[in-house]
Amino acid sequence: MCNEFIPISQVVAGRIKDMIFLEKKYLPNDRLPNEYDLSAQLGVSRTSLREAIKILAANGILTIKRGSGTFVSSTPDNPNDPFGMAYLDDKKKLVKHWFEFRLILEPPNARLAANNGTTEEIKAISDSAIRIVELIKCGKSIVDEDQLFHASIATATHNDIIKLTMPSLVTAVKDAIITSTKIGTSQQSMENVLTYHTAIADFIAMGDDYGAEVAMRYHILRGLKDLEKA
Repeated sequence: MCNEFIPISQVVAGRIKDMIFLEKKYLPNDRLPNEYDLSAQLGVSRTSLREAIKILAANGILTIKRGSGTFVSSTPDNPNDPFGMAYLDDKKKLVKHWFEFRLILEPPNARLAANNGTTEEIKAISDSAIRIVELIKCGKSIVDEDQLFHASIATATHNDIIKLTMPSLVTAVKDAIITSTKIGTSQQSMENVLTYHTAIADFIAMGDDYGAEVAMRYHILRGLKDLEKA
């Protein structure tokens, strides 16, 4: 969850907001796990978690009850917006910006991976593409595997600057998948993955840098188009 440009407490607060408004893991009036368990779940320090909770409490999303714990407010974020639609609109805007960022970064990544990837790295990309297809067929979440797929391509570029972007890249992929579920475009998202991930992996495996770059570009453009239609 590290980000050099955003305070970790803000990142943690955003993650908790996603759990409330997008994933619906915690509903209004639900009690959050204790500090020890939640910090372990999020992979952050208890200090960062405390700061995040203070931010969310100040914004009316969480309520701290001394002696009882921390709860999701009965009308989180805004009494006139109990379902977080304003937050969802902001999230869609953020995901759009993530797609635009990825459109600049990832097609060249795929091209470089086709040229620079080792046999082992290319196999890892292909294996990940196969696992994603199986996960979709079984109706299971692809979030972790999708992040791995795109991160594996970035690794195979052998470009140290591109590797520095990987935390942002995996966040962008995760945000896109979670948001697509909430706004009702998860089916289109899965179709997009099925159409393009295997093609991207195959082009990289063949050393076809142009094919890999074009396939990645269409993959991201399709995601952006589906988001804008929602």
